Amino acid sequence: MKKQPLLFLCHRIPFPPNKGDKIATFNLLKFLARRYDVHLGFFIDDPFDQQYVSELEQYCVSHYVLDICDRRQLSSGVKALLSGTSVSQQHLSSSSFQAWVDQTIDTFEIENLFIYSSAMSQFIEHPRYQDKIRVLDMADIDSDKWRQYAMKKPWYSQWIYTREQRLLAQLEQQSLVNFTALTLVTPQETALFKKMSPSKLAYKIHTLRNGVDTKYFSPLAQFDYSEDPIVKQPAICFTGVMDYWANVDAMVWFCEQVWPRVLEQQPNAHFYIVGGSPTDKVKKLAKLPGVHVTGRVADVRPFVASAAVVVAPMQIARGIQNKVLEAMAMAKPVIMTTMGFEGISLDRNQLKLVTDDPAHMAELIIEHLATEQPECTHNRQWIVDRYSWSGALEKLPRLLTSNQEVIHHQ
Repeated sequence: MKKQPLLFLCHRIPFPPNKGDKIATFNLLKFLARRYDVHLGFFIDDPFDQQYVSELEQYCVSHYVLDICDRRQLSSGVKALLSGTSVSQQHLSSSSFQAWVDQTIDTFEIENLFIYSSAMSQFIEHPRYQDKIRVLDMADIDSDKWRQYAMKKPWYSQWIYTREQRLLAQLEQQSLVNFTALTLVTPQETALFKKMSPSKLAYKIHTLRNGVDTKYFSPLAQFDYSEDPIVKQPAICFTGVMDYWANVDAMVWFCEQVWPRVLEQQPNAHFYIVGGSPTDKVKKLAKLPGVHVTGRVADVRPFVASAAVVVAPMQIARGIQNKVLEAMAMAKPVIMTTMGFEGISLDRNQLKLVTDDPAHMAELIIEHLATEQPECTHNRQWIVDRYSWSGALEKLPRLLTSNQEVIHHQ
C-alpha cells in the first residue's frame, strides 16, 4: 500500500543517537518511516556529524540538510535583538531552508507536518499551512528551562536569559494556537504547560514519552573496549554532551560538593565525565584528584558497564534524562538528584538512590564502591517493561490523523 507523504523537520541531524535530542529524533524518524514517505529537513551544527548524512537515506525519500557550523551564537544574538525574535529562532532562520520546505510541501502535496523543537515551528507557521495537520514535539518547555538558567546567572546577564524565556514562551503559546497538537516528553511537563496555557486549548497538549533501545543498552551487549581508554577501578561515571549548560552545572556541583567527600573514604576512586565538547570549565575539573574528562568517545557503554555506579546530579533539568534510562537499561544503579529523575517512573529500590543532599549522595556512592553490589536486574526489567520505543510512540499516529475528534478526546 502506498504510504502518505510526511514532512519531518528537526533542529539537528537525527544521527547518531548519542545525545538526548538525537536519540529522540532518530527513533521518531524510524517510527515514522515505517508508516510514511518521510521528507526530512535538518541542520548540522557540528562538522563531525557530516559523515552521518548518508546514514539517513534509508529512512526518508528525500532530505535537505543545511550546515550552520560557522554560525555563532553571538551574531545570532545580535540579529535576534535587531529583529525582536528569540536567539533560538534566529540561529535557525534560513531563507533557503524555508524555500525547500515550501517547495517540498507543494511538490509532494504533503498534508502531515511533524516538527521537533519549538524553534523549528517558524518554517510552517505561514497561514497557507493552517489547514495542514501540524504536530509539534516540544520535548520540554524551553521557556521554563531559560527561566531556570536566568536564576543561576549573575545579575548583569540575567536580562539576556529572561528575554529569551519571555520570547520563547510567546512562541510556545502561538504554536499552541497554530498547531493541531503539541507534545511534551513527560506527564509533568504536560501538566505544567497546560497550567501555562489557556484552558480552552488544553486538549491539544499531549505526552509523547522518550524510550530507550534496550537491545543496544543491555548488560549482555557486545562492544569494543579498544577505541577508548581503560576505565580504572573503582569507578563511577556521568554521561552527557559536555557543552550543555545543565550538564556543566551538574558536574561543577558534583565535583565541588560530592566528590571530595567520596575521596575521603575512597581515595583511589575514579570519576569519569564522559561526553563530547567539554567546555573549559569542565576540562578544569580533570585537574581534581581522580577525575577524568574523556571528551568525545566512540561508545559510552564501556564506561557505563565498567562503573560501579552511574550518577545524574542534575541541578537544572527539563524532560527526561536519557542517561538515566540508558544506565538503568544496562542494569546499573543510578544515584541522582530529584531533578535527575524528573519525569521518570522508578521502582522502590532505585528511589532509595535519589537525594539532593551532597553528603547523603557521597554516602550512597561510597557504599556502592566499598562493597561488590549485585547487578541491578530490577532496573533493567523496569526499563524493558515501561520504556520501549514502540510503546512510547504509540500515540503519535493518532495525533497525525485528520480526525480532529480523535485528538480532542484523547
